[in-house]
Amino acid sequence: MASYDPEWYKSYERKRGKKPAVGHKERTITFSWVKLDINQGQSIKTWEEKGLLAELCEMMRQVGQYSTREVLARQMIKTYTKVGFPPNSEFDVPKHVSPKNWSVLHIKPNSKEVVVGYIENDVFNIVFLDEEHKFWPVQGIQNKGKNRK
Repeated sequence: MASYDPEWYKSYERKRGKKPAVGHKERTITFSWVKLDINQGQSIKTWEEKGLLAELCEMMRQVGQYSTREVLARQMIKTYTKVGFPPNSEFDVPKHVSPKNWSVLHIKPNSKEVVVGYIENDVFNIVFLDEEHKFWPVQGIQNKGKNRK
């Protein structure tokens, strides 16, 4: 590994008073909306109107406290490593991105509503807002919670 140590990275160095640094702090995962596909899934405005955007923001705040390694280990974000784009997806392969692995973030634990994207350089790039879990359809998940009181 190269010994490149840019200035911005030093801000992650943890010091204890006058004692020497104890090592580099891992960067926390961040989120980007730049790659959002506005032609598939729902819009940000639709999610806001349905109250889903606030739930997503809260989940992003919670997840954003951890490094990418921790987020994946805790399965806060699930990454599909065995296939590329899901073969039975109701979405079309987007032309503006081509990640090796796709990832999903449920806005609540085990919710049908997911945010679909990919992780690159500790950034979760949001590509789809998927209210009905149609990116990777799973039998029964579309009706999850509809019969609860």
